Amino acid sequence: MHSPLLLVLYPLNYHIISYGCQMNEYDSARLAALLELQGWLPVENAEKADMILVNTCSVRAKAEENAIARIRDLKKLKVESGELRVGVLGCMAKNRGESLLKDLPFIDFILGPDEYHKLSEIIHSPLSTLHSPLNPFAKLANNYSAFVAIQSGCNMRCSYCIVPYVRGRERYREAESILREIEVAAAQGVSEVTLLGQTVNGYRYKGLSFAGLLRMVADVKGIERIRFMSPHPKHYTGELLEILLCETKIAPHVHLPVQSGSNSILKKMKRQYSRENYLSIVEALRSFNPLYGITTDIICGYPGETEEEFEETLSLLREAQFDSAFMFAYSPREGTPSALEEELITEDEKKARLQKTIDLQHAITLERARLMVGRTEKILLEKPSRRNPNEWVGKTGNFKKVIVDYSGSAAGTYVNCTIEAVKGHTLCGKIND
Repeated sequence: MHSPLLLVLYPLNYHIISYGCQMNEYDSARLAALLELQGWLPVENAEKADMILVNTCSVRAKAEENAIARIRDLKKLKVESGELRVGVLGCMAKNRGESLLKDLPFIDFILGPDEYHKLSEIIHSPLSTLHSPLNPFAKLANNYSAFVAIQSGCNMRCSYCIVPYVRGRERYREAESILREIEVAAAQGVSEVTLLGQTVNGYRYKGLSFAGLLRMVADVKGIERIRFMSPHPKHYTGELLEILLCETKIAPHVHLPVQSGSNSILKKMKRQYSRENYLSIVEALRSFNPLYGITTDIICGYPGETEEEFEETLSLLREAQFDSAFMFAYSPREGTPSALEEELITEDEKKARLQKTIDLQHAITLERARLMVGRTEKILLEKPSRRNPNEWVGKTGNFKKVIVDYSGSAAGTYVNCTIEAVKGHTLCGKIND
């Protein structure tokens, strides 16, 4: 680690660059809130910063490549400034460790996900406010929605995933701390919270289950909409399904990664559920609400995947009718068990399978969107449309984007609107008088 920052009498500026998942966004927002409590000021332009923090992701090789390219770009700023300090945080910092400093020697410090408390040593200012009740929730770009981490780490050890190696085993926050964070956020105008965790629905604390925690969050005054991600199919209990279907504050949407529709591939991936287990969850949610939003992740071309096993994934897409999906061609991550497996198909064949998956899912996504036409939906207005200042973008409970005619300042407002049309995969609606 290089020499620490020296505190001066005038305010210092910081800039945070984030890559990866919502957990990284949460970590970045949390650090931003903590830095500002100590007098640091955020700047949107990296050229005006005294310290730049790059919060990285290691889940896919492409994410690491993008982060490293961006970090390299900061060298010029550092040379020109002479005072700028650059820190690399997050999963890639943990995964690559000191090799980052060797490859990019202008970096001043690296901190893994469990080392953020060390930032106090680096900036010579104690981060004693880490669990302060004064402002403990993550500062986001808006003032009506917040992420709240309830769990970190993962015990699943899926064969293709680097997360357990960089974020460690599962750890659960105290329920009292979680609720206090949400209560403070609600008191400051936040009405939507998203509970975060690598396997968020596996949460447990002193006999309290994830379902029990959801009940407590729903009781917080001012909270109108609750989301969570990412759950694991293994942890869908009867108790959890019951509250998801009866508590109106919990948004009718879930991002539930399936990865493959083949039982043999799921077993190789060590996913700990079967195709039948997964589809039973989909059936439970959709039997109660046919428009329950279900999104997912799909990996095409996992090592050893046959054409028949790939076709099983396509058939699962047809049966599950996902509202949307993140779809990827398999790429090995060094340090994971799957990276040691022999790949039997070419990159071109993987890309062909991926394209076939994308084409099928896009057709399903469009059909799911068309089912919304004619319905009255409660949407949360988020921001003005980039194309038309008299239009606003909002989201339905089942996580579909809606554009409505509206002028004025409305971020964080809930309105009822009638869905009138579908353009692309976006809904168009009219606010009800």
